[in-house]
Order: sequence, then structure tokens, then C-alpha cells
Amino acid sequence: MRYFFLFLFSLGFSAAADINIADTDIVQRIINFIIFIAILWYLAADKLKGFFSSRKLEISKKLDVVQSKLKEAKKAKELSLKKLEEARETAVDVIATARKEAYLATQKIDEQSKIDIEHIIKNNEILMEVEQKRIEREVVGEVLSELFGKKASAIETSEYVGILSKKVT
Repeated sequence: MRYFFLFLFSLGFSAAADINIADTDIVQRIINFIIFIAILWYLAADKLKGFFSSRKLEISKKLDVVQSKLKEAKKAKELSLKKLEEARETAVDVIATARKEAYLATQKIDEQSKIDIEHIIKNNEILMEVEQKRIEREVVGEVLSELFGKKASAIETSEYVGILSKKVT
């Protein structure tokens, strides 16, 4: 406010520098203006102070609300970042576990396949032996039936061997 009055005085003096002050009523006008400003200040000062202090309080409250929301947003961001990092770690663990499980599953399947193949081979060998024995019995039975069908005394040992070798091959 002081600067305002000084500005008015300097403005008044600069305007008065060109004019003869004795011929004008500038001094009376300045005094009237100062009285007017003093009356305005006296009447409106409390209201202006109250208005500006209430405005200051409103702005301060809004600033506090904004700062608290900012703090909450920062906390939420930190929490979200922490959860994101935990999720990444969990994802890495899940992937590692899945890879291990897949490896173990393939190993188990390979082992089971080997065991199954061995069982199949053994079963085939047993079946082949059983079939071979059955065929040998049939051949022997046919040879014996041929032998007994003919006169047993007329066939020599070399003929028995020839007949058996023909049936086997």
C-alpha cells in the first residue's frame, strides 16, 4: 500500500513539474484523495483482511487435500510397483517350475516307454518260443503219424532225419 501512495505522489509531482503549482488545486485534490483512500481503508480493511485470510485458508485446505491425494497416489504407485515385482518373480518361479515338471514328465515317459518296449520284446520272444514249440510239436506229430502210418520197420534212421529236416525247414 505504501508503494501505491508513493506512486501517486511521484505521479502528482511529475505532472506538477510542468505546471505552476500556485495556479492549480493539485494539493487539495491530493489531500482529498488521501482522505478518500484512508476512509476506504478504514471501512474495507477488516472485510478485505477477512476475505483474503478466508481465501488463504481455502487455498491452504485445497493444497492440503491435493498433497494428501498425491501422497496416497505415491503410496498406491509404490504398492502397485511392489505387486508388479512380486508378480514378475512369481512368473519366473512358475516358468522354472513348469520347465522342471516338463523335464521330469518327459524323463518319466521315456523311462516308462523303455520299460514298455522291454516288456513287449520279452512278450514277443516268449510268444515266438511258444509258437516255435507248438510248430515243433505239430511237425513231430506229423512225422510220427507218417511213420506210424507206414511200416515202421521199413524206414531207416537216415530217412527219419530227412523227413524231419524237410518239415522243420
